[in-house]
Amino acid sequence: MTKPPLVETPEGWVPSGLKVRGKAGGKPASAPSPVETQPVVTPPVAPSPPEPRPVEPAAEVPEAKAGTESKASFRPMPVLTILSILCLGILYMLGDWQWTKFVEKSRAPAVAAATAPVSVAAGLQSPQPEYRPVELTGLIDPRSVRVRALRDGISGYRIFTPIVLEDGWIFVDRGFVVETDADKVPVLSGQISYRGVLRKGAKANSFTPDNDPIRQDWYWPDLPAMGASLKLTGGSPAYYVALNLVDPLASGQTQINPWADSKGANQIPPDRHLGYALTWWGFGFALIGVYTGLHIRTGRLRFGRSPS
Repeated sequence: MTKPPLVETPEGWVPSGLKVRGKAGGKPASAPSPVETQPVVTPPVAPSPPEPRPVEPAAEVPEAKAGTESKASFRPMPVLTILSILCLGILYMLGDWQWTKFVEKSRAPAVAAATAPVSVAAGLQSPQPEYRPVELTGLIDPRSVRVRALRDGISGYRIFTPIVLEDGWIFVDRGFVVETDADKVPVLSGQISYRGVLRKGAKANSFTPDNDPIRQDWYWPDLPAMGASLKLTGGSPAYYVALNLVDPLASGQTQINPWADSKGANQIPPDRHLGYALTWWGFGFALIGVYTGLHIRTGRLRFGRSPS
């Protein structure tokens, strides 16, 4: 048997066709490199900057035309508005009450300056009966009506007694008594002569309570209703006589009746009533100013801009 020829290899002579280290054909295997090859790291490529795009011109904002009128608006605060209205009503009534007192007391002295008193009938026919001095003689009715009153801060009653005249009847104000002396007023009868001034029966102010004729509870001299409660007919439906000098308890000491005086029961001069009226109304205007300013500050009230 013929032996295969030998082939020279780096390991030496080996038979032809013998695989050496996994290589066929006797070809020498490549020797491994003693130095490991480091992987080549490719540096990151920086992104190229974007190409500049043409800048479009900004859209022009149309300017507000001069003279453009903005709309006015008002959004009231509910609770504040209700309270302000209530306060304004009270302030107005207080001022109106003081103004009425001022007007009454300012006009009264000129009327009361008449030189001599006249009869009740003549006084009622005069152009201005209020505070007209009169004198009357007639038969006094024993019945009386008590009207609640306040004099110098003291509560009590004014005693109204009807006097029967030749041509009718009229109430006379006999004076003021405190509540504790209301039942001590004596009952009068017979012929009587008085001097006084005509006064109009009306409410003192809007705060005066309403009368209750059924209970005989009177807060102001409602003369027709008072006469009807005594079953009197005819007479003076609008005026009564406030006596100049009064002594309702028949104590023998007469006093000046303040309701016959133009200054009234509280003796406050007219100018002071005017000051009180202006003060109350001034508070009302101040309240309106505060209310308006608060709504403007909070943006609830805006006024329209007039065209230029």
